[in-house]
This record gives sequence, structure tokens and C-alpha cells, in this order.
Amino acid sequence: MSAPRQVLAAVRGGTRAGHADRPPRTSLRAGPAVPALVLRLALTALLLGAGGLAGEGPTQWAIAAAVAGVAGVRPHAALLATGVGALVAMLALAPGPWWELPVLVLLTHAALRLGAVVDAVSWQGWVELGVLRDALPAFVGVQAVAQGAAVLALLLDGAAPLPWLVVGGVAALAALTWTVVLQLRTPTP
Repeated sequence: MSAPRQVLAAVRGGTRAGHADRPPRTSLRAGPAVPALVLRLALTALLLGAGGLAGEGPTQWAIAAAVAGVAGVRPHAALLATGVGALVAMLALAPGPWWELPVLVLLTHAALRLGAVVDAVSWQGWVELGVLRDALPAFVGVQAVAQGAAVLALLLDGAAPLPWLVVGGVAALAALTWTVVLQLRTPTP
């Protein structure tokens, strides 16, 4: 090493070899992660599944494929909400068996939650499983309320002559919603 470099190294407090032995100032530790591309494919699959429930004809499948394709490429909240609205409208225009509504509620809600995560990550990014795990309690809570609303809608279909049933059902749903919201707002230790 030249004399000026030796003097500079002595002033800095070490030699170049000693510099390499110092631990880094920061370190990055990440848990298990999944590629964003896998999450985008999962989002597309969720929306295709919801579209399969909402319609059976070739036009409905084309709409479902378009919604799933657009959401997979650009999972912006406005595009996702518009796509889910189109799928719900397809189900409303051609209602099917009773079980389709709760399953559609589950799939579309999962797509909206996953879309919010995927929208924040680039195509080449990775998402830690901890991020998905941390979103799970809120998802389950909101899903409980959503499934309660879907079951209530199915039970009250054609129940207009029984207003007490409607009032009781809405009151029970309000109590469930209140309980879930309180649980979601309470910070966890």
C-alpha cells in the first residue's frame, strides 16, 4: 500500500482489510416470502372462480376473463371494485343456487384484499408471508359480517310480509358488525 493510503487508513482508524472485517451498519432480515407474480396469478384465479359462479354463458365468461385479466395486470382498487361490481351484476341478472351468493362474497372479498396487497408490489417484488398473515384477522372478521349479510339476504328473500323478521335480522347483523368492528379497532399487543 502506498504511503498516502497508509496515512489515510491510519486516520480512518483501520486498514482496508480491517474495513472489510467490520460488521455492516444495517442488516436486512426477511421471513419467508412469495413472489408478487404468484399473488397476481392467485388474484386472477379468484376472479375467474367468481366469474364462473356468476355466469355460465360465453358472454359471462368473456366478462369474467376480462375482469380477471385486467385485475391481474393492474390491480388498482377502482378497477377491482368495478370488476367485482360487474360480477355481482351478472349474478343478479341470472341467479343460481342458494350457495352461489356466499361463495361469491368470499371470493370477491378475498380478491379485493389480495388486490390491495398486490397493487403495492411491483411485478418483480416479493411479499412476506407475515404481511398476508397479519391481514388475516381483519379478513376473517369482515368476512363474518359479509357472510352474515349474505345469509340474511337469502333468508329474507320474499319475507316482506314479515316485517318483524326483517327488523330482527338487521338487528342481529348490526350486533355482529358492532362486535367485529370493536375487535378490529382494539390494538393487539
